[in-house]
Amino acid sequence: MTRHGRLPDPALLSDAQLHAEIGALIDADERAARRWACDVPDCDGLPHDGWLHHHARAAQRIPDGDWTTWILLTGRGWGKTRTAAQAVAEWAAEPGTMIAVVAKNATLTQEICFESRTSGLLAVIPPEDIRRYSRGSGLTALHLKNGSSIYGFGAETPDNLRGFAFDKGWLDEYAAWNRRTAQDVFDQLFFCLREATAPQVVISTTPKPLPHIKRLVQRGRAGTSRTTEPGGVVLTTGRTEDNRANLSGAALVELDNEYGGTRLGRQELDGILLEDVEGALWQGHMFEVEGFRMPRHDVPPLDRLVIAIDPAVTRGDQADMTAFTVAGRSHPIQTLYGDGRPRGYVLHAEQDRYTPTAAMRRAAALYHEHQADCVVIEANNGGEYMPALLTEVDPTVAWRIVHATRSKRARAAPVAMLYEQARVTHAGSPRTFAQLEDQMTTYVGAPDTEEQSPDLLDALVWALTDLFLDPNAPAAPVRASDSRLHGRR
Repeated sequence: MTRHGRLPDPALLSDAQLHAEIGALIDADERAARRWACDVPDCDGLPHDGWLHHHARAAQRIPDGDWTTWILLTGRGWGKTRTAAQAVAEWAAEPGTMIAVVAKNATLTQEICFESRTSGLLAVIPPEDIRRYSRGSGLTALHLKNGSSIYGFGAETPDNLRGFAFDKGWLDEYAAWNRRTAQDVFDQLFFCLREATAPQVVISTTPKPLPHIKRLVQRGRAGTSRTTEPGGVVLTTGRTEDNRANLSGAALVELDNEYGGTRLGRQELDGILLEDVEGALWQGHMFEVEGFRMPRHDVPPLDRLVIAIDPAVTRGDQADMTAFTVAGRSHPIQTLYGDGRPRGYVLHAEQDRYTPTAAMRRAAALYHEHQADCVVIEANNGGEYMPALLTEVDPTVAWRIVHATRSKRARAAPVAMLYEQARVTHAGSPRTFAQLEDQMTTYVGAPDTEEQSPDLLDALVWALTDLFLDPNAPAAPVRASDSRLHGRR
């Protein structure tokens, strides 16, 4: 530029000067495009005067105040990884700052926190500021020219952090870490911050109802604003929808179709920490263990499969629902740590109002669709005629009748224990199990006069009881030569 603020006339420049001017303009444009947080109080992150690119929304700025922990508890795609990476980049701009970055394992630390194309540290820190980046099998390191260093760790072993002294830290997807070591890693990091002048940690995670997450959220909710006292926790929440401008519209539609209105959708898309109901047999943490959810096509061959029915005992528009649960059992071929116990797979759950004949027709259809071994029918409250009706509808269907001799809570408790032992998988679309899981996590076993009958839950209990807990049920696996095993899922 000239002293009058105008661009120089290219005709008056040499080739070298012209290249230098072009290079300067490109560098200035790249620097402008990297800017992250403007000062508009309620900025939505969309372009505006002076900020011609998408940038931080107001909720994505580093909070004011002398806080210690900032937890980003948001839905998937909200922008929490980018927000945390930008916070680390801002901290690292102070010469000589030492920062720890920890993710579930060393591979995810490298590929997400450091190398993600749009959200990693290498994407937000200007290349000209980097002196050296080292990828290691256990320790990743990014050294800046100003003397700051950023070290990456996996959360598998808390002692990996021993011996370091840090000023700041970033914990990514904290709720997805091994629950047995997550709190230990968190504590170990704060030991490493003991000499820092202003120790601060940003935590970016999708919520899960786990003890170490609940403790932080409780502390964050205790604050009254984004500015906290020393040692305080700042809690930022948000939904996937908040970042719609930077996400694929088609992907959002698909996610809403698959997860909208489900328990998992409230957690993964709306960023809601699902609270446990006091006294409920099923707690949220039971649904967060590895292997609890899987695609239907990944279910192993099943040695036994049943259709369980909880039939309605009243008729008319206000009648109870008739519920069906499809579940199977598989004995593992290879065992982990010597655990050879069978696993249960819940494949389907549905409920609706049926006439008795229509209900038996639906049971027969599910029996043939899933190549089941038998239909388990709960016959209390006048349901003794159901097996005869099922035989009349379809005489090829094998059935087994069961009677309730204990309270619903007493029957459900052993089945809940199977979930506590991580021996049950829900296989299929989360929407298929949305109503069932809501019933599971809200059922406390109050008398029927106080608590609505959980029809889907009852059917689930009958199915898994027959597969695992009833001494009168068939125990021996079906022979491998049985044609029903071929392709059955």
